[in-house]
Amino acid sequence: MPRTRLLATVIASAAVVVLAAYATLWASVSQANIGASDYTATYVGGTLLREGHGGSLFDEALQAPLHAALIAPRQGGNLAFVSPPVAAVLAAPLTVLPLSTAYRVWQVAQLLMLAVAVLLAARFAPWPARLRRPMVVGPTVLAALAGTGTLTLGLLAQWDGFSALGLAGAYALWRTDRRFAGGVVLAATSLAAKPHLAVGLAALLLGWRDRRVLAGAVTGAAAATLVSLLAVGPAGLGGFAAALVADGGRWPLASMMGFTGLTGSWLGNGSVAQLIAAVASVAAVAACFRIGVGLAGDRQAVEPRLAAATALSLLASPHLLSHDLVLLAPLLVALIAWASARDAPVSWPGARAAATLAGWVVLSVAAALDIGGEQFGPLGRLVPWALLAAAAVLMWQLKPPALVLTAAAT
Repeated sequence: MPRTRLLATVIASAAVVVLAAYATLWASVSQANIGASDYTATYVGGTLLREGHGGSLFDEALQAPLHAALIAPRQGGNLAFVSPPVAAVLAAPLTVLPLSTAYRVWQVAQLLMLAVAVLLAARFAPWPARLRRPMVVGPTVLAALAGTGTLTLGLLAQWDGFSALGLAGAYALWRTDRRFAGGVVLAATSLAAKPHLAVGLAALLLGWRDRRVLAGAVTGAAAATLVSLLAVGPAGLGGFAAALVADGGRWPLASMMGFTGLTGSWLGNGSVAQLIAAVASVAAVAACFRIGVGLAGDRQAVEPRLAAATALSLLASPHLLSHDLVLLAPLLVALIAWASARDAPVSWPGARAAATLAGWVVLSVAAALDIGGEQFGPLGRLVPWALLAAAAVLMWQLKPPALVLTAAAT
């Protein structure tokens, strides 16, 4: 397959160049940049928990002096720790190290978790037997890792590598019919780090109505809640709830990349923008439920359904930023495998797989253009449009053939 070999080489080479550029930027992060990164909040949360302040973990008056001491002599506002208590439990061991060292360890750990997530998805994805897997899987994995979200994940040392690994682990378990374990993994990892990104995924599971999956999700959620309760007590859980409410108005809406960012870039921070974003988010979550209902009767389409639900779940999140997009990286690999199995057996990538890769490039470019900006005007944020288009195309592909032909005829 000369054409397949050529295209695979081009895809892999382009991805390697992008990843090399990312690595250069990750390695050049200065001490001042480390102090300005999101990891400082994680470090503060872990430190306070390690020092026995679980009940007052989310007290910003307690966090602020520690944050100021960490970034001194640089001055800046307190980047509050608002992650779930489990996140502080996981972060606490590294806080015995200096901030710069802990940052580097955490940065590498998150990037490695993302890489494992993508490889895990590649291992269990439904690749067609006709393809020479080493030739196509490698370029696909590299392309998935070269998304814009990977760059900002490494720069900020955020949590999304952990979240992506949890999602990929759940997918792999479901592909091998270990539905209870998949539910446990998805719920536990989502609640441990970034539950706001997984509301649509929870709706997907409810629509799926698989007893084993739901039992696993309840078990995982109960385990995460129990760990949180043991770590911070009832007072700490109350503080977490209050911190979430306070954080909702901390940042300009236009700085986000979901529905809140889209409406905020049109209408500013007013109540009208928040209301429109809330309505759109409810609609997205409802669509996730419907996707789950379809999954109950079509287990062969778990890849596009899970990818569409994840895209909609990200859109519905009130706090979506570029690094959160890495949750789609393992699903991209799974989706390309699914698409390749439905392409004509001529060369790779076929029409469906190529369209999927093109969509990933569009999303990555949109995220790169959106980073650090607050576009105002009719178009506004670009990432929400890319996510909406991706979800719409995936849901269109899931229509029964008769409906597709009828719609095309009209």
